[in-house]
Formats: sequence, structure tokens, C-alpha cells
Amino acid sequence: MTVANMEIETSSEMRDAFAALLEKSFESTLKSGAIVIGEVIRIERDGLVIDVGGKSEGFAPLKEIPGCNSYEDLQNAYQVGQVTEFFVIQSVDKKEEVNYILSIRRVNTWKNWDRLADIKEAGENIDVVVSGVTKGGVIVNVLTFKGFIPASQLRVAMTLQELVGQTVPAKILEVDKKKNKLILSHREAVFEQKAKLRAETMNTINEGDVVEGHVVKITDFGAFVDINGIDGLLPLSEITWRRIQHPSEVLTLGQALTVRVLTVDKRLQRISLSLKRLEVDPWDTVTSTFSIGDRVEGRISKLLSSGVLGELTPGVEAYCPYGAGERFYKIGESYPFEIISIAVQDRRITLAYRG
Repeated sequence: MTVANMEIETSSEMRDAFAALLEKSFESTLKSGAIVIGEVIRIERDGLVIDVGGKSEGFAPLKEIPGCNSYEDLQNAYQVGQVTEFFVIQSVDKKEEVNYILSIRRVNTWKNWDRLADIKEAGENIDVVVSGVTKGGVIVNVLTFKGFIPASQLRVAMTLQELVGQTVPAKILEVDKKKNKLILSHREAVFEQKAKLRAETMNTINEGDVVEGHVVKITDFGAFVDINGIDGLLPLSEITWRRIQHPSEVLTLGQALTVRVLTVDKRLQRISLSLKRLEVDPWDTVTSTFSIGDRVEGRISKLLSSGVLGELTPGVEAYCPYGAGERFYKIGESYPFEIISIAVQDRRITLAYRG
């Protein structure tokens, strides 16, 4: 069948549907939100007058006709007798010349909601474009709509602002055309795409392995590192031997890391990692570095109710109890101390202030 024949057949089908609509429309009133078939009976300067059956007419304003911004555009795009689909915006007072306000632009929009619902039902992924950053996530362009991906549903090795303009795969979590609501997940789409790679990784990875990865998420309690499709948890306590308050003090999104595998849970497909255990434990060198009676400089790393912790070398903290009036310490500043005791097995050094 040629393209021309296909167009003739399609036009004929629409005219048949229009004829059937004419008969039914005598029995009922068109409702707002309905998709109807109508015939162009007049082209006016500000829109199209449409026969929607049952001796009823509708009007499609220029702003509701895509691709048309002027009377000339309407004349070029449409002709009297042309049959097409319209979205019923609202009915109007019977005293008016027309009975309904119609839209061609909203037909595709309405159908796209159904298309998205079908995609969700089928569990398929859809490519979306990140258009902006908002509180708690990003706004994305999906067909003719704006959708929302919460930050918790993102899996990217970059900041939210760096995502703007990027095309990413997503899975639809919720679609509600009545509430104009569309929520998606990038994380689920990525996990689905990497399911095979993740399964292969879980079959070959073992505790104690040293592996390569990159940081894909940073949280208050640690960071997640992509290890061949699996997001391994790098806890805050396993990032460095030094005391830090947040992973961002040491790590950045997208950073490449070499880490040691601490645990592997094949059933839950979870792994935990350590960065600091690839380095020498600084407490292993304490006895060769310090002795009782040594005068040292300690940088205050924490204030306690009974004293302070001072860092002597990266990863080695010592405790100094408060003496009379000794509450002048400030975090980050260094003070002179004397080593009073060393208990390597307990990872404990006691100091006395010698200012």
C-alpha cells in the first residue's frame, strides 16, 4: 500500500467515526476532558469552528492549535471539511454561538498520559532530559510533561546541578494525569540495566579482595562506591584513620577509588568496603614513634566533658583530662603536651598539658 493510499484510508476511517459520532451525539452531551472527532466547518482569524455532531459546534482557539500563530498559519494547515481529533476543554452557555471550547494541542498531551501509564504498566524504561534542580531532586522533561526524580532515586557520580541537560534512563514510579503528577526513578532503571553485570560481580567477588570503583553517592553515614554494577557501602569509619565528621571531607562524587572488600552478602547483594585498611594502621608505629615523657604537639580534634582528644599524627589521638582551669582548648588548634602513658593494645595515649 502506498503512502497516499494509507492517507486516504485513514481519512475515510476518521470520516466514518465522525458519522457515527453525529448519530450518538444527539443522545448525549460532550464532557470536559473527552477526546472527540470533529469536522472543520469554518476557519476564522482567531481559530477553527468545528462541527462536533448533534447540531453542536465547537471552537478551537489559535493558542490551542499547535504550530499555528496566525490566520495565515491556520489557512495553510487546515481546510474546510478536514476531520481530526479534539480535546473538549469545556462546554459554554447555550446562548453562545458555539457549544464547546476545543483544543488540538491537548489531544497529544492527554494521549501521552495514557502512553506513560502503559510504559509504567509494562515496566519499561524511558529516556528523560534533566531540565532543572529543585528541592529534594531534579525536574525532567518526559514527552510533553515535567516529571520529578527524587534525589534518593538518582544514581549518578555528579552533583544535581551537573546533571542539568543530561539525558538519563528512568523508570516510572507514579503517573496520575488528574493530579498532573509524574514521579520517576533513575536508580531503578540503572539497576535494571546492570542486572547481568551485578550478578556476575556477586559470583566472583570475595571478602578481602582489593577492587576498583568510583563514588556514586555521599551520605552522612558514608559513601556508596560502584563496584562493577554493585553499590558497595564505604562506612564513615572505614574511610580514613583520621577522625572526620562527614565523607565529603575526603571524598567527591565520581572519584575513583581502590578499596578492600570487608563483607559480601550474596543473598542481599550487598558488600561493605574499606579505604583505610589499604593503608598502614598508624597505631602500628606508635611505639617506635613516641615514648612516655615525650613533649609533643597535639591538634585538638574533639572536646569531651572530662577532657580533650588531641591528634598527634594522622589517625593517632591522645586523651588529656582537664586540669584546674583547663577549658581554653579550641578545635583545630595545637597545644603542648607531655605523654604520660601509652597502651597500644587499647589504642590509648594519655597526655598532660605543659603550656
